[in-house]
Amino acid sequence: MAPSQPDRSGIAAVRGAVPIRVNRADDIIAGTARLLTAILEVNRLERAQIVSAVFTATEDLDADFPAHAARRLGWTDVPLLNAREIPVPGTMKRVVRVLLTVSGVAPGTRLQPVYLDEAAALRPDVAGGQAPSPEAPGPSATASEGPVTPRHIAIIGLGQIGGSVARSLGRVRGWWRVGYDRDAATLLAARSAGVIDQVAESLETACAGADVALLATPVDTLPALVAAAARALPQGAALIDTGSTRGPVTAALEAAAAQGIRAVGGHPLTGSEGHGFAASRADLFADTTFTLSPVGADVPEVVAQLLRDLGARPLLVAPERHDQALARTSHLPYLVACALRELGGEMADQGLSGPGFRDMTRLAASDARIAGAYCRANAEAVGAAWRALREALDRAVTGLEATG
Repeated sequence: MAPSQPDRSGIAAVRGAVPIRVNRADDIIAGTARLLTAILEVNRLERAQIVSAVFTATEDLDADFPAHAARRLGWTDVPLLNAREIPVPGTMKRVVRVLLTVSGVAPGTRLQPVYLDEAAALRPDVAGGQAPSPEAPGPSATASEGPVTPRHIAIIGLGQIGGSVARSLGRVRGWWRVGYDRDAATLLAARSAGVIDQVAESLETACAGADVALLATPVDTLPALVAAAARALPQGAALIDTGSTRGPVTAALEAAAAQGIRAVGGHPLTGSEGHGFAASRADLFADTTFTLSPVGADVPEVVAQLLRDLGARPLLVAPERHDQALARTSHLPYLVACALRELGGEMADQGLSGPGFRDMTRLAASDARIAGAYCRANAEAVGAAWRALREALDRAVTGLEATG
């Protein structure tokens, strides 16, 4: 018996185009992948429906083949063709176009072309495609939304915070999540869980062509990573960190802004004592405060949209004020919890403790690498907070002794 053939009934075709900012391989691949993802989302197509893909690129894009983006998306059994466009005078520069042939389309269905960003000028009758609303829309998905163009976000660090950002953005339309983590096992776990759309081999690869980069790594790594991301990001892209201390990273963000990057200091006031990617969850930021300390007066719209889609409440705060506050509400409490655990741990192991001790020492279970980094980085403010706490405790204990 002959093997069954795939159902090719209802064959149709759909076009799309995307501008590429810089003639670099990473930019071409990231931009093309973003276009392909948008076409499938807008038209509610499955990858299995793709019969073939023909790509063209303007003559000023020769750093890589756009078709490689389709292979990275897993289109391993789809015939692909690359071609160079005829350089007609006056046409748009640095553009990748695609013609997809698809199957399984209901008779009479007209597929929606997708022309992203400045490429929309090539088809003013289309004015972009609109991504369908998910069955369980996130905070930013409303019935009155206009066309949605997927934004490229580079997520650097896929621990509790970075992994939760990736998970949360997976619940809303309009984001292409490129993830990088120096730990290969973490990167594999994130990819296997489907919380990132593309694995990057380096920070530079993740940031190439990105609209925004989010750095979610320990505080003491941030200055160097901010500098590296600023070099890799396109001019005008946004950059935000998630560090618990503003002091060490502020100068690096200011330097990034001087290079044409829209830099914002950020800190989500959420989390748990859990460690790493395993502690990430999609609702981590829901109805929580996310402090912002932009370099300059304005918060970039892409950052504002990011927080809306995370479900977080933005709070503008000066870096110095942030560090003074967190010393008292987060950093010193961690050190106190560690001291209490050391003081009473042996008795607790013998069963001589209740829920009060457990609750007071919960923070001591936090990732010591991360917590130690932010406490050291904010040492001056933590010292001032400790002196204030010690005075308050001395008064309380002295009062007890006086009345005892």
